[in-house]
Amino acid sequence: MMKQPEVWGHGSIAIFITIAAILVFGPFVMSPISPPGIPLLLVFPVVLAAIVIFLIVFSN
Repeated sequence: MMKQPEVWGHGSIAIFITIAAILVFGPFVMSPISPPGIPLLLVFPVVLAAIVIFLIVFSN
């Protein structure tokens, strides 16, 4: 029998932990009275772009 490829590699686990940490600790950075500022809003697309690039590079 051929062994099935593992779905959860080291990169997948690292990205999952990173996303979970952002979702858990992100609201603590934002103040409850005012909406988030521009630098904080720019963090999310930068992190998502880094995740996509990371997955593309290390999937080969």
